[in-house]
Order: sequence, then C-alpha cells, then structure tokens
Amino acid sequence: MMPRLLVVGGGVNQLELVRRAKRRGCWVAVSDVNENPPCRREADEYFRIDTTAKIETLHAARSAKITAVVTDQSDVAVPTVAYIADQLGLPGVGFELALRFTNKHLMRQTVALSRPDLLPHSQLYESQHELIERLSSLSVKYEELIVKPMNSQGSKGVARLGASNFHDVVSLAFRESRGHGVLLEEFVEGDEFSVETFVINGKVHNLAITRKFHYPQNDCIDHRNTYLGDVPVDLEARLYAANEAVISLLGLKTGSTHGEYKVQGDRVVLMEIAARGGGGNISGKIIPFLTEFSPTDALLDFVLGLRPIVIANDYRRKYAVLRFFDFPPGKVASVSDRHVQSDQLLHFELSLQPGDVIRSVGSSRDRVGYFIVGAADRDQALAIERSVLEAVSVEYS
Repeated sequence: MMPRLLVVGGGVNQLELVRRAKRRGCWVAVSDVNENPPCRREADEYFRIDTTAKIETLHAARSAKITAVVTDQSDVAVPTVAYIADQLGLPGVGFELALRFTNKHLMRQTVALSRPDLLPHSQLYESQHELIERLSSLSVKYEELIVKPMNSQGSKGVARLGASNFHDVVSLAFRESRGHGVLLEEFVEGDEFSVETFVINGKVHNLAITRKFHYPQNDCIDHRNTYLGDVPVDLEARLYAANEAVISLLGLKTGSTHGEYKVQGDRVVLMEIAARGGGGNISGKIIPFLTEFSPTDALLDFVLGLRPIVIANDYRRKYAVLRFFDFPPGKVASVSDRHVQSDQLLHFELSLQPGDVIRSVGSSRDRVGYFIVGAADRDQALAIERSVLEAVSVEYS
C-alpha cells in the first residue's frame, strides 16, 4: 500500500524532503500558511494551514487518511507534527519532547536540572513592561545582554541590546514571541558552532561540526557556515560531548538534531537545539555531500515505520561553504546572476526582482538568498565561493 505522508511546512528548505519521499513512492500532502509555497507544485495535495495550527492540521491529516507525518528544517512545525503523530498513533518524537526542543525556556529548565554549566545565565519575562523596567534598573552594559523570543525560529526577534535601542529591540522580541514570553540572557562572547546528528534509539550519531559566522550588523544571524577542516579535534570532542549530554537530558530517542553552541575558553554554552535537521539545506544537501549519509532519508525511514541506519563517512574528507548574500540596503533596479556556474554548486537561491527593497538583515526573513559550494579540495571550495560572489551583482534605483 502506498504510504500517505503529510509534510508540515512547504518552504524551499522542505523541497528535498518532499522529493525524496516522492522518489520512495509516497503520496505526499503539504500544509503551509502561504498560498503558493515552493513545495505545493510538487505535492499530491495541498492544505493552506498555518504550521502552528495543530487542530486544523490534524483535521486535514485525517481527511487525507495519512499514514505518516513529518517536517524538517522548521522549528515551529515540530510540535504540530508530534501532536498529530500522537493523536493518530504514528511514529514521532512525542508532543512533550517536541516542546522541550522548541520552547527555549523549557529547554533551559530541563538542561539546568543536571548540567547548568552548559547554559547561559537567563531569565524569562512574560511582560514587556516588566522587562523594560528591569533593564532600566540594571547597572550592567546593555551590550552584554541579548533578548530571545521563547519560541521563535530563524532568529526572529533575537538581538543583542544597546543603550540607544533596547526599547525597540525588546518590543520586536515580544511581537515575535506571539505572547509566549522573552528571555533576557547573557551575551556569550566566543566562536559559534553547530553540531549535526542523527539519533536512533537514544544513540547519538555525530555527523558534522559547522563553524558559524554572523552578519557584521547583527551578530545573532548566520552569514556564513563552513566545513573547512579547521575545527581542532579536541574542540570537536568537547562539542560532541556537550551535545550528547543535552540530547540525553531532553530525551530524544530517534530523529535529527541541530544544536548551536558558543565556545568561550574552556566553556561550551548551549544557545539552542532543535529536533530537526539544520536549516539552509544543511541536512538536505550539505551532510549528504560530506558524509554520503542522508538525514532526510533516515528521518523518512523513521516516520514510515522502518528502522533507520546511520553509515556515514568522516565529514572532514570533503569541504563545503554555505554563504548568505549580504547586499547593501536599497531598492533593486536589476539583478544579474547569469555568470554563476551552477554545476559547481550544491544549491543556489536568490529571491530578488526589480522593485524589491533590500533591508539591513535583522532576522532570517531579511536574507534574500544563499548558495552552497562543495568540493574535494579546501582551496577549490573557497575559490568557487569567491567566484559566485563575483558573478552576482545588484544595481539600485
């Protein structure tokens, strides 16, 4: 019998999930809040439903007689998928566990029970007025603090404070939290990394370490992710150990994880961890290129009731760079990317048209596109990255 799969979230980063499911012979429905998301044209059925709307999505799942439900690279869809799986008796991570991975306050509370050393100093505020009053009374430097909506994704509303802008930053954070509260947290200086894994029956399979760089105008938003063989072995081991401890405490038994950490001297600090693959096609394209293992296929195995198996090469045998574009703000007159050599790329995406307005990057939604290069040689990967940047140009009106 053909599996009937519901993919919650129809954005471009879910395309690899939909395509792999279709290649496996699945009938695929997609749900998304947008009228015409990228996955819609490749789905057998489409439901226009907000990915956070659990009850409405459950009704759609029942009407479609689905036999499996899944999402990847979308935090806000994780609880919805878990809820539907629980209600229909399908394989899933469990709704309560999904909340521990998507609610940053609950995540910190759970990890703090036995590993407070892995956490930044943090406090939850449910009132914007209360947080503004607290900030007005503090004697610390505002630049040492950061605000995070408790349940947003894509770094929406996440920002470092400044003495001249903290009212606006706090207001935005509360808007992005959709009434769920905002964390006031220490800003941890240091290098940032993410750890990519796939977990099977509680055993953590380490896949790769990502070195992360941020936009100069916003040091909370990824600008460039690299896999260039430059993470020291001892640091890699510390990151893996911290990540495995966090996964164990949060209780994930099977599924993908994407954990983000800051390293400050001997200190490894959890920023957040998600029970899904890394965004920007880290799980969909980068990990398969580096390791010849597909977390997306393993995730499909799990939700389809099969037993996932991880057989992965050492990710340091190859090299990759994920680079987000960073154009100056302004109104676009024309865009040229005709000289980009697509056969050298794992992915290329640029959503700019004449008349569009480029804004300074304040959250992931302000990023206008990205590309991924992959090569067997480090210098070659860097050379391809430079060539793409040189081949793309924007004229302003």
